[in-house]
Amino acid sequence: MASQREMAFTIYTRLSSAVVPRRPPGSGMQLAHLPNVFNEQWIASLPIPTDDKPPGQTVALVDGHAVHREVNEEAVAAAYSERPRTQVFESIHARSDGWYSLVALRLAGLLRNRVVCTMYESRAGDRNLGPHDDQWDGVIVQLRGSKAWRLWPDPHGQPRDLLTRAGDVLLLPRGIPHEVTTPDHSTHLVLAVTEEPLVASAS
Repeated sequence: MASQREMAFTIYTRLSSAVVPRRPPGSGMQLAHLPNVFNEQWIASLPIPTDDKPPGQTVALVDGHAVHREVNEEAVAAAYSERPRTQVFESIHARSDGWYSLVALRLAGLLRNRVVCTMYESRAGDRNLGPHDDQWDGVIVQLRGSKAWRLWPDPHGQPRDLLTRAGDVLLLPRGIPHEVTTPDHSTHLVLAVTEEPLVASAS
């Protein structure tokens, strides 16, 4: 198995070449579905927080705007069993030195904006956020399984439907209404590019 740094370098290199042309300086990100950016078997084999949860890692179970947070694994399992909901591993870049933390750091340096890294895990039938829009540009990497997306690039027009499979990347500009369903199971990573600029530290 490659080191965390080697995994991060591979992911960052491919993401940067995908993101930079679609997020010109001074303008927002362009909507794009990029299939097969990563090899499906390789991306699915990467270690993720559900494999080895970092100490203190918060897991949010979401159902519409209702959010239930737990840290203890047994409590998470009990809450999920009671009401199956998408599990959200919040701010994983801040709680680990895994490859995803390194990718978030490098992407922030490239784009000169703070990047927050979150992972979503769901199964068919799980409740989720429902229709919503985000206040950040999303760089979404499908790690395992698949996710069905319904997007409204024009809020008054027809929706666009697409399916992300393991290895795909979705660039989702801020403010685009969307909702998701899970055909079977899904784990995807969201690198949220915020509007908060990076501030150089004084030397």
